[in-house]
Amino acid sequence: MREITVPSSAVALRSDKPLTPAMVSAIWELASALDAARIPAEVDNSVWLEVPSRLLRGEDGRNDNVWLRECLTRLTGVQLSGEWRGDPWGAVLLAEWKIIQGGSMVRALIPPAGVHALRSPQNFAKIEARAAHSLTGHGRQLYVLLADKKRLGRPFWTFTLDELRSLMGVADKKSYERWNNFRQWVLDPALAAVNDYGTVEVSMTPEKRGRSVHAVTFRWRWKDPHDAAET
Repeated sequence: MREITVPSSAVALRSDKPLTPAMVSAIWELASALDAARIPAEVDNSVWLEVPSRLLRGEDGRNDNVWLRECLTRLTGVQLSGEWRGDPWGAVLLAEWKIIQGGSMVRALIPPAGVHALRSPQNFAKIEARAAHSLTGHGRQLYVLLADKKRLGRPFWTFTLDELRSLMGVADKKSYERWNNFRQWVLDPALAAVNDYGTVEVSMTPEKRGRSVHAVTFRWRWKDPHDAAET
């Protein structure tokens, strides 16, 4: 099982398959839709949400819904578990989905336990959703990458430059093959945006091989869930 968040002791989210950044980003968008609809954390019945498919695909996603269908299918396998007054319980995060209106909208059925996991302020799923929805462009992409590595329990991660360019969605931009350009126009603004939001403190260290930078190491410290909920 792979954990998807570092939540409060009340709720854990797990998946049998590896959780991709696209899946996490889609979960953030579902949480944001719950916010926008002002759905309370505690509900008795499942909630239908309608979300534009372009938001669930992400900024760098394909224009069609091929990968989105796969993402939604895999999200139905994300499981919730916890205890209530000493008794264990289990549920799924996404119970049902439909792509409607010619592919432009997605209807998603969130069960009560899923609503609680995404809406409770003490859960990192909610905190990450709020942060990611406020970030845009490269800042959001960097946040996705760091949140993905955070779930591995590591305080740092080193990416090669080629890997990082690809993950940041700029592998096809020749101007960013130069380290100075990549850092000035992509990494520095992204790092500033993530740190400015306040849920995590991140530093970046270029790793040199001889005189050339060949990799970048990010180190982070995630805030306590209760502290981050107040930012």
